[in-house]
Amino acid sequence: MAVVPFDRSVLKVNQAILMSVIVVAYVVGLAYHPIAWVLPVLAVMMLAAVASPSLNVPRLLYLRWLKPAGIVKARVVQEDPAPHRFAQLVGGVFLAAASVFLITGILLVAWVLAWIVAALAFLNFAFNICVGCIMYAQLVRAGLLPLSREPAR
Repeated sequence: MAVVPFDRSVLKVNQAILMSVIVVAYVVGLAYHPIAWVLPVLAVMMLAAVASPSLNVPRLLYLRWLKPAGIVKARVVQEDPAPHRFAQLVGGVFLAAASVFLITGILLVAWVLAWIVAALAFLNFAFNICVGCIMYAQLVRAGLLPLSREPAR
């Protein structure tokens, strides 16, 4: 387990962005269906963040504007970031699947998948219940994922 200093405020900013964008897009989408194209944008944002911390848009927003302005304060803890990256991967995959349904014109399924991501982001944001982290722990326990990961840079 790679325990490193990890700023949980980055997670909170990411979750707030996901929840806000999905809710607003859904409400706007009731009258203007093309707004649903925000789902592939969110999918790319999340999957890029998994690929590299330097591509994590919410992290950059937090580090460059929110933290320096004192809008969001740092909450640094010592923990392994791998479960959180896994949770972000799961959310990104759900939004990528939502994007496929969007492209095929099945908006109901696309929005259901997006709402699942929003609901899971809310659980983590409000109650610190990270379902993706729980999944990660169970997969490690079952021997399907290695326990140790490289720390995020």
